[in-house]
Amino acid sequence: MRLHYSLATALMLTAAPTLAEGGSGGNFFDGKHVLGIGAAYQEADAEVRASVASLPEVGLDLDDLGMEDSDTSWAIEYRWRFAERWVLSGMAYTFDESGQRTANRDFNFDGNEYSAGAVIDTELGLDTYIVNLLYQVYKGDSTELLLGGGLHAFDLDTSIEGRAFVGDLNGASGASSSELLAPLPNLRAQAFFTFSDRWSGSLSLGWLSANYGDYDGSFIYAHPRLAYQLGEHWAATLGYQYVNIDLTQEKSSRRELALDATFTGPTVYLHYRF
Repeated sequence: MRLHYSLATALMLTAAPTLAEGGSGGNFFDGKHVLGIGAAYQEADAEVRASVASLPEVGLDLDDLGMEDSDTSWAIEYRWRFAERWVLSGMAYTFDESGQRTANRDFNFDGNEYSAGAVIDTELGLDTYIVNLLYQVYKGDSTELLLGGGLHAFDLDTSIEGRAFVGDLNGASGASSSELLAPLPNLRAQAFFTFSDRWSGSLSLGWLSANYGDYDGSFIYAHPRLAYQLGEHWAATLGYQYVNIDLTQEKSSRRELALDATFTGPTVYLHYRF
């Protein structure tokens, strides 16, 4: 985490002399188009389950899968103020880990059974896509509040391959994989605060607790950020992201996939306004 804060500080100090054209005042995100590219560091507390009716339900966490509980990934976002009071925005980032370990207990995943002592190779990818449509409900001298809705889509891909050994011989093996694409509609709120000609802040919130279609679950999202305006067209932001997902999908009358996860960590972006 200290690496990301150091990177953001260095970015501000080195870019300011070359990009500074004089802050235009007001909130940087008042621009019609704002494009941001950066990175998200995520610490994860996650459990995934792929169960079938004939076997007991068993949840697997990242330690069970032999994976690290953190990941640093690219991130990209775009914001379009297409009318005076309307804003459309989008964001994308990913969590991608792989691991290997010896299973310390019997378990099953997506209908395949694995015995304690088997060597398992695992992969877990979670791509996140966010789209929001927001309407300005309040505009003051230094504060703006927008409310609306959006989609927070999770593309989860999990695979497990197990190998059992008898003496020096490679015994029976099994492989499982399960995919979940969950476009979760949710309520959204964004607030923007202007502190000075160069400093501004924002807070993004999302919430859902509902049953719809094959999905059952809840979702909470929070992302406060501090922005430093480097010039008329450039700004750097440093934030902290919190995502909590508790989602179950009934893939059929006999199969079910569940994800219970919390992701937290800092984000850093370089933004261009045009």
